[in-house]
Amino acid sequence: MANFWTFESDLPSGIGVETFSSAHLALLVLSASILLSTILLYRKQPERNRRNMKIIIAALLMLLYFSRWVWCAFFGDFYFFISMMLPLHLCSVSAIVGTAAVFSNNRLLKEFSYGIGLPGGLVALANPNLGPYPLFSFFFVEFSMTHLLLILLPLLYIFGDGFRPDIRSLPHSILLAAPFVVSAFWVNQTIGSNYMFLNHIERGTVLVLFDRWLGTPGYLIAVLGSILLSWSILYTPWEILKRKALH
Repeated sequence: MANFWTFESDLPSGIGVETFSSAHLALLVLSASILLSTILLYRKQPERNRRNMKIIIAALLMLLYFSRWVWCAFFGDFYFFISMMLPLHLCSVSAIVGTAAVFSNNRLLKEFSYGIGLPGGLVALANPNLGPYPLFSFFFVEFSMTHLLLILLPLLYIFGDGFRPDIRSLPHSILLAAPFVVSAFWVNQTIGSNYMFLNHIERGTVLVLFDRWLGTPGYLIAVLGSILLSWSILYTPWEILKRKALH
């Protein structure tokens, strides 16, 4: 806990959480337990309590997002802020859209949470890639909690509210994400950041394999392929159930 608030430039070497290390695997097990227990609790609640639980989750998402701004203001530096903290990573966008989905109850925003936020959160937890930050550090805790909530929200919609994803709504999610992708590309070219991993690979992630196979920027082809594959996995079961219901 001695390094909980410490910025990366002041952290000692060798204390960061490596992908699929024992600490990372323990985090994944804990996250799965929290997801399952929360879903079971949610299913037992009356409608009013379910609504309140989702509002609390949305409030936490925003609190976590802006808490990183405060942390960076006190312990980080300006370039780190503009290169890492702007709402141009896909999961940051998903946190904002997910919050809007809770308060608006808009189906298309819920689809965004499912089609964009859910796979993004899963990939982020599976590949945290936070460099020197240890498990018990503000940045790691905030990162883990944010992505856990991004996964939780669409699961509550599906397993608690009876929400059924519709692949016909996926183009709307893509159109909603498109301006952020364009903005991320422009900011990356302007200041040399790597929002949405559009400029180069990040060590400690699956992108390393993609870069090894296809180079840079060829790895983006593999990223696109993995996105299409994840959408196939996420939407195919619902389309099968829909067709069975029609027969």
